[in-house]
Amino acid sequence: MEWDCGLVEYSKFLVNNGVDFLAVANIEEAIILRNSKIEAEILMMTPISKEKELLELIKNKIILTVSSKNQIEMIEKIAKSENLEPKAHIKIDTGFARYGFLYTEFEDILECLNKCDRLQITGMYTHFARPLDEKFTWKQFNRFLDMVKFLKENGQDIEMLHVSESTAFLKYPIMNLNAVRIGSLIQGRTLIPVDGLIKIGNLKSSINEIKLLPKGYNISYGNMFKTKKETKIAVIPVGYIDGLNMRKDRDIFSLKENILSVGIEIKKFFKDNIIKVIINGKKYNIIGRIGMYHCVVDITNSNDITLESEAIFEIPPLQINSMIKREYI
Repeated sequence: MEWDCGLVEYSKFLVNNGVDFLAVANIEEAIILRNSKIEAEILMMTPISKEKELLELIKNKIILTVSSKNQIEMIEKIAKSENLEPKAHIKIDTGFARYGFLYTEFEDILECLNKCDRLQITGMYTHFARPLDEKFTWKQFNRFLDMVKFLKENGQDIEMLHVSESTAFLKYPIMNLNAVRIGSLIQGRTLIPVDGLIKIGNLKSSINEIKLLPKGYNISYGNMFKTKKETKIAVIPVGYIDGLNMRKDRDIFSLKENILSVGIEIKKFFKDNIIKVIINGKKYNIIGRIGMYHCVVDITNSNDITLESEAIFEIPPLQINSMIKREYI
């Protein structure tokens, strides 16, 4: 679950459309959902190691993620002291090196699970480092299956198993097991083409100013863009602080792909900006460098744009500033 679509509104929409299991990234999200009377199962995907925070999550019936022996011992201590029976999913690190027991720690994990008294382990999962890399993704998946098999052979048959996020869900159906994490896909965002997938939202704004500039006139910061002819522009109060032209996908790429991506952007830096904005159903180029709060659009060929016209930016919800109001239609 993410703030990008409006946490509570988005969650209620999912629940009302048959989704009965949600996942969040931090404590604040989990508590907000519970305080909003959302009764669906909620998995907290970040392991917590502070007793006060664990107690708050447990009392709110949030399913925890456990990734270490010390954490399990702390949860057991809290559960016994408060006479509670918390639930948790165990995280296996199969090659991501973030959270989780290492995939080689067979005996350690089994020992921890066997010592669980109050704590109920109802699920287990891992996270793929680079799902487009088939060879490494299969390696991670098989490491996870080896752990599942070992635990099952030793009396620990864990109910819910999930490894696939949106890309893996589409690319490797056999890996979907009995649960998947497809937040990005629901929002119309994927790394691979999907027929019929529709983006769920756009950023809308107004136009603050329209004016005519002479040939050779500088636009925006850095003197990087000058008009080649007399140019009519519209100034729109949307900038990079709002998410315009922000990149949030680079961490999924290899070093080679990152270098290539940076190279492409450097080339684009010295050319006209090719980002588009839709006004009255037509696409127009954003020109000059995007500012923190504003951008400039070339509307020279228009004859129907006024200060009352609506500007639409096709920005993924994940990139849009969380302070911007979300409207569901």
